[in-house]
Parts: sequence; structure tokens; C-alpha cells
Amino acid sequence: MANQYITADEHLPETGTDETVTHLQIRDPETKEIFEARVHVARESDRLDDPKPLSVVRGPHENTTEQWYVEFVDEAVERERLERLADEQRERSNVVNTRSDDLTVLLRYLVETGRYESTAAAVRAILFEHLADRDPAVLEAYDEIRTAYDADPLREALAGVSREETDANAVSDADDPAVVVTERETGTDRSGAR
Repeated sequence: MANQYITADEHLPETGTDETVTHLQIRDPETKEIFEARVHVARESDRLDDPKPLSVVRGPHENTTEQWYVEFVDEAVERERLERLADEQRERSNVVNTRSDDLTVLLRYLVETGRYESTAAAVRAILFEHLADRDPAVLEAYDEIRTAYDADPLREALAGVSREETDANAVSDADDPAVVVTERETGTDRSGAR
């Protein structure tokens, strides 16, 4: 069973052949990691374009093995690239411009007929629905990255310090009323001394 993906018989579709399965639970032969993926499965390798060996185990002790094949439908998500883009986005505009008359007309139609509140809401909903249907692995990976990023107290603390430094550096004119008020309210001078 070396170098073969592994799954339990109970995870296979009931029909059993050449069916796209959303979230087949599989164990990676190298890392031993258990993950879910969208795949095509078949009993014969020639029924798939890019078959990988799949051992299907069954029985109360999973000691009966049958040889199947699996083909991954979703491309592997490049997590490092996705993490980099998510990090860069924190410093960039979140405006997306398609520069398409056709798309603009269709989006405005959807808004004017009451299907969406705004063109921005329509774009978000349609894109997320499309990705959920066609490339759910990207959405799942991004959700994990975003959740981990947002929940990192050190990163939040550093982001807060960075924002304070940026705000402090942005004000350089001593005659600026906001600076004078701040200094008078806190009782400190520009060096921080009281």
C-alpha cells in the first residue's frame, strides 16, 4: 500500500464508478495527513486522465483492501502565494475594476431588478458562488489563512503599533492644531517627556 492514497469504503459514492465526489476523505501516503478533496474515482486507471493509486479499505478492522484510482479535480492550492496576497492586500485598495461594458450592464440589471442591493454585492455573491462550485479548495484555504491571520494576537498588536507609528510620523508640523491639542491633552512634548 506504499505510495497510494487511502480511503475507507464508506467514503465512496454509492454508485461506485467514475463519479465526481465532493469531499472524499483521503489519507496522503507520504505525510499521513487526512484531508478532503473533490475527485473522480474509478476501479480502472484508464477511465481517468491523471490516475493516482487509491487503496480502498473495508471491514471492521479495515483489513480488506481493494485497488481503485483517484483523480483530483481541484488543483492544489498554493498556500504560500495565497498568504502573501492576503498579507499584501492589507495595504492595498479593495476596489476591483473589470472595465467591461457588458458586465456593468448585466450587474446593473441585477441590481435594478432587485436581485442584489448593489453591483458590489452582486459581484461578491456571484464570485463566491462560482468559486464555491468550481474551486472550493481555494475558498477553504483562504478562509483558514484569514482566520489564522485575524486571530493572531501578536500580529494584531504589531499592526496596532505600526498604525500608531504611521499616525505619529504623518504629523510633522508643530503648528498643526491636532498635534497641539494632543500634546496639551496628554501633557507631553514631542519627545514624550511630561
